[in-house]
Amino acid sequence: MERSNSIAKNRASEIPIYEIPGGIHPQEHKTRSNQQEIRRLPLADELVINLKGQAGNRSLPVVAVGDTVLKGQVIAECDGVFSAYQHAPTSGKVVAIENRRIAHPSGLEDLCIVIKSDGHDQWCELPSSDPLESRHLEKGDREAILAKIFEQGVVGLGGASFPSHIKLKQHQGIHTLIINAAECEPYITCDDKLLQEHAVEVLQGAEIISKLYQDIEIIVGIEDNKPQAIDALYAAREQLTLDNIKIGVVPTKYPSGGEKQLIQLLTGKEVPHGKLPADLGLIMHNVGTCYAIYQALIHGKPLVERLVTLTGDACQQPGNYWVPFGTPVSHLQQATKSEKPKRLIMGGPMMGYELPDSTVGIVKATNCIIMSAEGELGMDQTALPCIRCGACMDACPASLLPQQLYWHAQANEFDKTEEYDLFDCIECGACAYVCPSHIPLVQYYRYAKSTIRNNRVEKIKAEKARQRHEARQDRLERVKREKAERHRKAAEARKKAAAEAGKKDAKKAAVQAALARVKAKKQEQQAQEKSGDKQDGES
Repeated sequence: MERSNSIAKNRASEIPIYEIPGGIHPQEHKTRSNQQEIRRLPLADELVINLKGQAGNRSLPVVAVGDTVLKGQVIAECDGVFSAYQHAPTSGKVVAIENRRIAHPSGLEDLCIVIKSDGHDQWCELPSSDPLESRHLEKGDREAILAKIFEQGVVGLGGASFPSHIKLKQHQGIHTLIINAAECEPYITCDDKLLQEHAVEVLQGAEIISKLYQDIEIIVGIEDNKPQAIDALYAAREQLTLDNIKIGVVPTKYPSGGEKQLIQLLTGKEVPHGKLPADLGLIMHNVGTCYAIYQALIHGKPLVERLVTLTGDACQQPGNYWVPFGTPVSHLQQATKSEKPKRLIMGGPMMGYELPDSTVGIVKATNCIIMSAEGELGMDQTALPCIRCGACMDACPASLLPQQLYWHAQANEFDKTEEYDLFDCIECGACAYVCPSHIPLVQYYRYAKSTIRNNRVEKIKAEKARQRHEARQDRLERVKREKAERHRKAAEARKKAAAEAGKKDAKKAAVQAALARVKAKKQEQQAQEKSGDKQDGES
């Protein structure tokens, strides 16, 4: 694979950097939010914590309306392995556990815990930060480390919010840990600022993760448009004297931060279709996840807040802020004195989605809120017919055929979309960005994916229903056969009983007949004797 000659603006990459197919160079819009230090906003009066605010199963509430909670206290436990704990983002009172509108493209409602803040933001008692965790880290006690990450509700903070303890469980054959600091999508700068101000903690978190494995190499992948963050990484590595960490500076191109794309850039390896990075001995975590793991194991703090980029032309105080989960977007607008936006986008302009309204609360996957002004994001353009120019194919980083996927998705030919590897699409939006006809291609792909998934679920349900029906039919037939067998055996028993009864009656009749004959013979003898006596008397 051809090696790129791109070099970071201030430091060269320490490892070879390879090319990836496709990709685009949209306007970055990053300087508006990465020039200020990380700040905090006043606490919202009410926090709305979405219990489905991470990948996997919905968390189950363990508090009731009227309960008083402290910051960091468990308010919802996991539902099975594929779930995560939820902790109170502040101290206060639980005023409702009800369905509220949530941060989701559907705009639907889901179960939420509503906490009214008492203004004190008082932490619950946290475990000591020195002895237990240090011992476990030195011993490399995987189960203790994973249990701590699990209990503290840590999930991936790169966008998918997949429970981190599940991703870290597999360790056989893992030889490289990649820390994703690329942050390639426009507008978003929270990872950049986190590294600028907390690179030491991020690398310590990466070092904690590395202790779950043996002989593992750590690579930090970062785009070359983040010179201050790159400098901070080098300085932190030198301060911590970590020899097993290398820094890979990749050229700025969207979507270099995609999991498979960054792996290809840093290692030259392609994740095969239908496979995971772990199948190549690789595992990847976001810088925010590393920081959360550091906070969980070293300071005993559960995941109750995250760094969020607030930006957009309607945002009057753009920047990066520590935001407690459940904070309504409307509070963020008011606290930054922002104008009424044309649209509220959660995430970036390429892969994010429009929020249904400003009442929804921040979730663990929220890395950015774009408060866009009129015409800022170009989302009002009318879609025109496809002109078959092929620009989408050239831009696709997964080497797919977006035009063919679009035609088949539009025609509901979902089998065909799967033949064209629909599920290899990372929904980066590069194809839609370069489309001269402004066709919302990713929407069609998402529609096709969701329909296929629903069809699979329905197929599984139908198969289970068929199995239940056949089992019921088998049961009914078995019951029928067993009933017939019982009737047959009962009839035979009756017949046998009748036969035996008949034999007994015949025997009894024979005895009675014999007795009758004996009795008759005896009576006859007695009569003859009387008759003889009478004749003797007369003579």
